[in-house]
Amino acid sequence: MIVSYTFILLTVLLWGTAPVFDKIALKEGSPLIGLIIRSLTVIPFIIISGFFVKGIYSGAFKLSAKTIILFSLSGVSAGVLGMLTYYSALKRLPSSVVVPLCSTYPLIAAFLGMAILKEGFSFVKLLGVVFIVIGIWLVK
Repeated sequence: MIVSYTFILLTVLLWGTAPVFDKIALKEGSPLIGLIIRSLTVIPFIIISGFFVKGIYSGAFKLSAKTIILFSLSGVSAGVLGMLTYYSALKRLPSSVVVPLCSTYPLIAAFLGMAILKEGFSFVKLLGVVFIVIGIWLVK
């Protein structure tokens, strides 16, 4: 349990640091060039890290076409289009505005999860949605 929360803390720290690097880099670079450089830098790290995780590649070639298409759609929507629009906003606005507003994506995920995946709705989810909306209003 402690290890899981350590991963969450590290994720928050790493994701919180990245926009600072992005904002500084976007003073000179364009969003598209930033996305290309970021993607080309990440690919070798992903491939190499796979060799250190036991069994990561063992089932890679047993995926169905549907699964490959869904992972690809996820990569295009979040990894390409989402990052490109994020970088474009970050280039034009302060990171203290862009990052919190872009971090409201769980709101969309919650609604889509209920609509498409038939996930349940609870008071806790409603409370989360309310807090997200309040956060948007406060940042605005």
